[in-house]
Amino acid sequence: MARVEFWSDVVNAKIIAVVNQKGGAGKTTLAMLLAGSLADAGHTVLVADADPQNTALHWAGMGQGYPAAVEDVSGEEGKLHKVLRRRRDDYDYIVIDSPPAAAAPVTQSALRIADLALVPVIPSPLDLWASVRIREAIVAARHKNPDLLARLVVNQMQPNTVLAREVMGMLPEFGIPLLAASLKSRTAYRQCAALGATIAALGARAGMAIMELEALRREVERLLNGEKD
Repeated sequence: MARVEFWSDVVNAKIIAVVNQKGGAGKTTLAMLLAGSLADAGHTVLVADADPQNTALHWAGMGQGYPAAVEDVSGEEGKLHKVLRRRRDDYDYIVIDSPPAAAAPVTQSALRIADLALVPVIPSPLDLWASVRIREAIVAARHKNPDLLARLVVNQMQPNTVLAREVMGMLPEFGIPLLAASLKSRTAYRQCAALGATIAALGARAGMAIMELEALRREVERLLNGEKD
């Protein structure tokens, strides 16, 4: 009897950890906007809410149209990587919203399993200095996860200001490459949180924000697929 082979369609999710030492840098905003954009693009997405404040969970609960699954994993602590390893076959992407603590077991566990660490930074010297510890945590994580990619993401960017230009000039010295795409300071992003929605759900009134976020999402996809610009 001829041998019949079955090809598996099992998905192996790409895992993105959104991390920073400092609160208020926009971790949850970046995580939820990116996850929502990936889901709107047709991917199956899980947001793993690892922050005890559960802001991502609250965001998704504000409406009924958020297209990604959101689960509270904040109690997993140092076991998060083991939990998510078992979920990789269920999704195309898993986005981890971590707490503002580089040394927290859950953050270290997230970096241990992530394919990509995104570090949102507000363009101010204080925010950049506060992010040094997360850079150290990423370097340490590479001992067990040597393929871990990392990128800074400029958040709440206010173009054409002297301060923004000065801080942008400092970023190449930080030790983590800068994502080309950035998020400007826009009301539309705050509206998404209030409505429990994705940026695409706001329609034409958020046209510039939609373009901005799509550029970020496409760059992240290219990074994770090993594509070069």
